[in-house]
Amino acid sequence: GQHVPRINDLDMKIGQMAHAFPTVFSFFLPEYLPGGRPGDATLVGPETMIMDMPKVVGLLNGMFSLVKYGLSRCRGGFGIDYRCPDEGDYSYADAHLSFSMPYDGKASIEDHADAVVGELATILTSGRLGGENSQIIKDAYLAELSVTPDPSAEVSAKALRLALQLVLTTPEFHTNNIVAKTGALRAKPEPPTATGAPYRAIVYVMFGGGCDSFNMLVPHTCSGRDVYAEEYREVRQEIALEREELLLLDPVDNQVCERFGVHPRLGSLRQLFNDGDLLFFANTGVLTMPTDKENYNRDTVTQLFAHNFMQLAAQRVDPLKAEDGTGILGRIRDVLSNKGLSVGAFSIDVNSISLMGTPGVTASPMILGNNGVDQFNEDPSMSSMSGAIESLNGETPPESGVFGEWFSDVLLKSLAHSELLYNTLDGKTTSVTFPDSHLGRQMSMVAKMIDSREQRGTDADMFFIATGGWDTHSMVLENQDNLFSNVDAAFGAFAQEMDAMGMWDKVTLVETSDFGRTLTQNGGLGSDHAWGGNYIMMGGSVRGGQIVGAYPEEIKEGSELNIGRGRIIPTTSWEAVFL
Repeated sequence: GQHVPRINDLDMKIGQMAHAFPTVFSFFLPEYLPGGRPGDATLVGPETMIMDMPKVVGLLNGMFSLVKYGLSRCRGGFGIDYRCPDEGDYSYADAHLSFSMPYDGKASIEDHADAVVGELATILTSGRLGGENSQIIKDAYLAELSVTPDPSAEVSAKALRLALQLVLTTPEFHTNNIVAKTGALRAKPEPPTATGAPYRAIVYVMFGGGCDSFNMLVPHTCSGRDVYAEEYREVRQEIALEREELLLLDPVDNQVCERFGVHPRLGSLRQLFNDGDLLFFANTGVLTMPTDKENYNRDTVTQLFAHNFMQLAAQRVDPLKAEDGTGILGRIRDVLSNKGLSVGAFSIDVNSISLMGTPGVTASPMILGNNGVDQFNEDPSMSSMSGAIESLNGETPPESGVFGEWFSDVLLKSLAHSELLYNTLDGKTTSVTFPDSHLGRQMSMVAKMIDSREQRGTDADMFFIATGGWDTHSMVLENQDNLFSNVDAAFGAFAQEMDAMGMWDKVTLVETSDFGRTLTQNGGLGSDHAWGGNYIMMGGSVRGGQIVGAYPEEIKEGSELNIGRGRIIPTTSWEAVFL
């Protein structure tokens, strides 16, 4: 049969891949606002969610590789074969681009260059490529073509590959805007400088999908009555954990029970609690105001039980939208920055509203890959290629297309930040071995970033991590064995690494999720979307060994907080977590 070219890891390199949706909601939030001029104009841009630093670099590296080596994995390519031949050699490629316009000597080199750039502009930008950008690409093409008086087909092909790569970096290619230019280059972002204040970091971990956290923290021993048997076991039925398999926490004196247990796969977290470095927030969730069964619909602004709305609520911590468009970490960062501190903001693999502050107060957060920072354009086709890309994405006047302006701004900031972080993280290792899981790699990257705080000139950092798989509509017990094992290994390694680094008392980790899940089981031995849940805070400065808030004493149908199917009204708000 006909050969079918294969592509690899596009979801990691550019943020999306056919038939590989990260969640049932695909990749994009319809209400997502980008930064810059489009955001200022309140123009939504769902696709801009994945326009972050690692994906900008991954997209351009992949396209450059396709042009130079064909469809392979060479230098960040989208293909399968890792081998890297010379540029223009497609021996290891599954496929390659076949367009060519060799110089045949019938026209002047100037006219030939105009024809080549015009043809590329028509094919790749529908003729939108502006005059200034066309001239920049033409000059680069002519410089490559003119290395010999009589350019061969090979020289022509190399010049065409260079011109094609440059077109692929233009705002006209990536957006459907008409782009005007002022002729000035954009200012390079200034690297931050620390003030010398004691370093602090917050690590926010989102269990995406809705963690069934009433199997994370479970009542065990109660002097008044047996809450485990009379409430937990009675309601949870086949998705309940057995009392004897729970890992016991040290006693507490402010809850319905003296002893609680955690899931049997959470041994490291149990030890952190008993060592006084971890606490639980009981029955916590989004609240507009305290409410009850009769009035919760009226009293609650947030749309309940929906992944996107409740994830946003947990990351914004602003139910009345008093500071709409910002997140809790972004507002903390704003306050610290207004006090003169240098504060970094980093999300690992994904964009997050949690890191967004008030526009103009702090720089946009950076997004890192979980495997670090890939070098951009490792083997450039000309020595001055970075300068050409800067010129192609120079400043634009206000009347220029807003999405083209936004693309160029994000592109050049991404490339500058990528270079800074690549140089900073190059050779960084951890003393503790992290698990080779997505969460483990994310936590390892956060640890390396904390270790690089002095090189980055920062007084404090905000980190956001998201880990998926928690939407356990079926086989919740089986799924949680794997999920909690992964969490325990990653969180345990992170605590050990921070301790070895001497930073454990400088770092606080907060774990949240979209919502808790129904206490009653469904037909697939799973649980469904609910409201209140139990969450974690840990760190060397955390007053651990306690359960904050109120673990519900009664959870059966008809009880005061149960609004049906074991959906529990939270009694502690997200705001209380960050007080």
